[in-house]
Amino acid sequence: MKKIILTVSFIFVTALILLADTVTIEPSDDMYTDPDHPGTNPTITELWTADFNPSGHFERIMINFDLSSYIGQTAESAILHLTRFYSCPSGGTTASTFYAITEEWTEETWDHTQHIQYDPSVNMPYVFSGNGGNAIVPFEVDITDFINTFLEGSFENNGFVIKANSNQKFSKFYSKEYSNTDYRPSLEITFPGSDAGDEIITGNIEFLRNYPNPFNPETTISFQFSNEQNQQNEQTKLEIYNIKGQKIKQLISKQLPAGQHSVVWNGTDNSGKPITSGIYFYRIKSANSVKMNKMILLR
Repeated sequence: MKKIILTVSFIFVTALILLADTVTIEPSDDMYTDPDHPGTNPTITELWTADFNPSGHFERIMINFDLSSYIGQTAESAILHLTRFYSCPSGGTTASTFYAITEEWTEETWDHTQHIQYDPSVNMPYVFSGNGGNAIVPFEVDITDFINTFLEGSFENNGFVIKANSNQKFSKFYSKEYSNTDYRPSLEITFPGSDAGDEIITGNIEFLRNYPNPFNPETTISFQFSNEQNQQNEQTKLEIYNIKGQKIKQLISKQLPAGQHSVVWNGTDNSGKPITSGIYFYRIKSANSVKMNKMILLR
């Protein structure tokens, strides 16, 4: 039900975001996996990462943020806020690597005794340093490249895993279930504002719609530019995204004159493969204008 509500409000949320500078999101899911202690349940208010053989600790942190309301945009910055409450007293440093997760998961359904799969090519190193022992240490981790990979649809958003490097001792952080909201994880994303030269939600696009909607097997997407459109000789792009933020189809990528235009989409992706039933978003961008709408495919 949560995802349906977000989807229905998608267009209106997008309009607000494009006019704002910064948004802050809490995780949809966060947890840690601990395969070496199968009889012990993880502490739900905590996130652990370690890879230290002498003590038998090989925990990994998993975090996911729902980015479905932001697909098709590009973040200027994306800062992950984490609060560490404990680290190894001898040095207080945990060198780690962030990896993009390749499997679907939720904290309610994932088996904490199993480490999740990830793509080793989509990675980012980060060292959690500072005072060791029981000390509250806030971290601001720049994960802009990670977030833009998801937003632009080049990699499916299943979140990321924080894996301690070999021979690295504990760092423990508070999770989204912790009682003090100031210490919970969050993601702060800054988008370009709506000043001259930046994207705006209306601009010279007079309308954008598709018919029929819902559709099967094809639908016609129509749009119209005002007379001032494309005087800057910029390309028009019409793209299709799925609910996870993946760009699945490029329908138009060329300069178009003012006036009304239409294109038929037959429900296939860029490889020509038919897609499944579901909610999809179509986004048009040209010059200083951008507009997005949603449609439903019923097989």
